[in-house]
Amino acid sequence: MNRSISLAIVAVLLVVGCTRRVDPTVEAQALLQVDRAWAAATATGNVDSILSYWTDDARVLATAQPPYVGKPALRDMVTGMFAVPGFQITWTPQKAVVSSSGDLGYTTGENAITAPDAAGRLTRTVGRYLTVWRKGPDGKWRCVEDISNPGPPPTPAPAG
Repeated sequence: MNRSISLAIVAVLLVVGCTRRVDPTVEAQALLQVDRAWAAATATGNVDSILSYWTDDARVLATAQPPYVGKPALRDMVTGMFAVPGFQITWTPQKAVVSSSGDLGYTTGENAITAPDAAGRLTRTVGRYLTVWRKGPDGKWRCVEDISNPGPPPTPAPAG
């Protein structure tokens, strides 16, 4: 009986010792860096580099657009956007939160999209975004849900 108890204790110690300890604050900073790197990669216009930050089953939800689901749809979306003369997208990550397990997180921030309006004039729309990230078996963070919407319309400066 003592042998069974000893084996059980050893098994528990092995499980506890092998359990990955995660510091969500440190992971959140790492996730912010990944989101910043994605923004920088997007500025280059390299479609494959941009796509590498999404999971294979990722979904993008944008205002007045159908959902784009999966890498083939995302490739078509990105290729189409960068084919528009004058198109540009930028974003600034402001906050990241990571679960205590260290494998799920989200980032939020502001974005800006420049594209031609109905009259062909380039317009800049400032908005907000939320991205949900999942850490893969390879240890890399990839976006699984990408949601954005326009911010409030600009308000005139007070007369003075």
